[in-house]
Amino acid sequence: MSVLGVVALFLFTMCAPLVDTGFSYVAQVLAFCVAVSATGLILFGFPSLTASLSNPRLLAFAAAAAVLGVLAALPARPEVLAEGPSPVPLLALFLSNTLRIAAAAALGLALARHVTSPGVALLIAAVATATDLFSVFAGPTKAMVEGDAPALDFLLVIFPTFGQLLGFALGISDFIFLALFIAMSRLLNLRYTATTVGVCAGTLLAMITSLLLERPLPALPFISLIFVLVNADSILDSLLKRR
Repeated sequence: MSVLGVVALFLFTMCAPLVDTGFSYVAQVLAFCVAVSATGLILFGFPSLTASLSNPRLLAFAAAAAVLGVLAALPARPEVLAEGPSPVPLLALFLSNTLRIAAAAALGLALARHVTSPGVALLIAAVATATDLFSVFAGPTKAMVEGDAPALDFLLVIFPTFGQLLGFALGISDFIFLALFIAMSRLLNLRYTATTVGVCAGTLLAMITSLLLERPLPALPFISLIFVLVNADSILDSLLKRR
């Protein structure tokens, strides 16, 4: 599944900027759906693909992928992408995104291996929601966006859209928590497929809401809420057993 997701992301990255449909909400939402679906496939297959790796090796993989992803992002900086579609920046964008998503997947899986119960997963969802809300509306994310900090080029995964290289972006932290929730659902025997579909749908909902309101919104509250709703019965059973 991860390989299928990588192929889908490659085709979307290389082809979407060449298909100029003009701006429309339908085209934008379709681009959201393709990018998030490809990412979801990568994250869904990742735990099986790396099941034999110990946590130290998994973290070493995450570090290596992150470094390579940052290096690949250099020729795919927004000012370069703004010059128009060409093969080298497009390929660099694909490599940068794929490597950083893989790094996030590895880190999320490594963290998930330390989660012992659905009740702990609920606590993680609550903390992630509160932290993301604070960061976007009053904390470091707000400060970096308003100050146009150069670090944003490496902390954001930028996807193209139809007719444009600079389409939309999600933070690296969003991918880490997507991977964490998906991996937790597998390791805790929750609803693995439903969780993957649900958290991806939550990401899409956050992006579509942001598009309609014409302002950036944190994605983690949407993602966390759907994770909890999809696995509500198992989480409730875990909490009741602790009493």
